[in-house]
Amino acid sequence: MRWITLDLPGEVARELFAARDADAGEQQQTVILARALGHAYFREWGRRAHSLHIAFSDVEFADFSIG
Repeated sequence: MRWITLDLPGEVARELFAARDADAGEQQQTVILARALGHAYFREWGRRAHSLHIAFSDVEFADFSIG
């Protein structure tokens, strides 16, 4: 299990809201979130793990806020 606490840029929130507003399904929104988390957390904004594939699955708990 991995506990991730991370601030993502506002562009990710905008992309998620745009997908929601366009009636994108949960899977498409999950892809957007996985891409953002992968880039920020695992790839450290492009500094490592360039070819790593990220799958956002088996989530037990998620809490999001906009600040």
